[in-house]
Amino acid sequence: MKFLLKIKYILLCLVFSGQVLAISTSPLADTTKRHSFIVLPIVFSSPETSWGFGGATNVTFRFKGQAETARPSQFQLGFAYTLNKQFLSYLPFQLFFKEEKYKLYGELGYYRYVYFYFGNGNNAREEDREIFNVNYPRIRLNGLYGINKNWFVGLRYWMDDYNIVEVEENGLLDRDNNIIGRKGGLLSGGGIVVNYDSRDHLFTPRSGVLAEMVVFANEKFLGSDFSFQKIYVDIAAYFPVAKNHTLAAQIYSELTAGNPPFNQLSLLGGTKRMRGYLEGRFRDKQYFTSQIEYRLPLFWRLGMTAFATTGSVGPIVGDLLDQWYYTYGLGLRIMLDTKARVNLRIDAGFGKETSGFYLTFGEAF
Repeated sequence: MKFLLKIKYILLCLVFSGQVLAISTSPLADTTKRHSFIVLPIVFSSPETSWGFGGATNVTFRFKGQAETARPSQFQLGFAYTLNKQFLSYLPFQLFFKEEKYKLYGELGYYRYVYFYFGNGNNAREEDREIFNVNYPRIRLNGLYGINKNWFVGLRYWMDDYNIVEVEENGLLDRDNNIIGRKGGLLSGGGIVVNYDSRDHLFTPRSGVLAEMVVFANEKFLGSDFSFQKIYVDIAAYFPVAKNHTLAAQIYSELTAGNPPFNQLSLLGGTKRMRGYLEGRFRDKQYFTSQIEYRLPLFWRLGMTAFATTGSVGPIVGDLLDQWYYTYGLGLRIMLDTKARVNLRIDAGFGKETSGFYLTFGEAF
């Protein structure tokens, strides 16, 4: 679960148990000003949400004494409703202090959401597919200190209070008492974040590396109803091939120990990784995925991408080699602002007996 805040735009990524829903707006705010305020509509679509509609405000500002060229702080307040009867309310923020030496970012939110569940493990069956309804408040807090231009270290605290309000009668969650967390529960945990960023651009990089490792634990002394630990590793690299042509590659892994609830198992699929599979089509304690994408311009503000991904889940690391899944696809990009290089993203992903269509903003990675 991750939340990225972008400067000069509302670029919101809402993550629910691995599900990522990216929401963006057009570039209307002038961040060379000390303060700015905009109100904008939101439209998005993914297999997990169907079409969604809403609105958001974006407030951009600089603290007293900061130079006009300094990166501005910002917060947003947004609401959205989807045709799958999901309700999203969120207040993300990103604050910069002391010439970006310190940054505090995160999210406060409340969600009424509908998730898919197929069972746990690499062999979860399509015929066992069901949905369950969850209401939960969310807290995301991250504080990082800049060691130098590229390296940041800091602390993270996350909290979700899952209230599973409805499951399908006679479905897996209704009848299997061995599924941990089938009645919901409080998740509360903290960890250490190490971040390296040498990208040439925040929104659409064409060179450089973005790498992050997080060591995270949900523990009862922090108020959590469950005790488990996770290591997240996310590495993305960007290689310029020709003028405005980019080869992008990413590896991502989640390693889990302890006894996580089913909704905190690592989830294969979604809008950013393994496009073409529903988020959570397969889930387990260990997860590894890699993807590669070629990005090239067409004409005017249009561009396209071709991508391929592979991934696996398993109860132990050694089992990741037993069963691999793959997807491939094409995407269309419409650049909303040539200076800031923020794209409208339209992707179609395909795998073995699966496919997905995605309309959102910003690159997948």
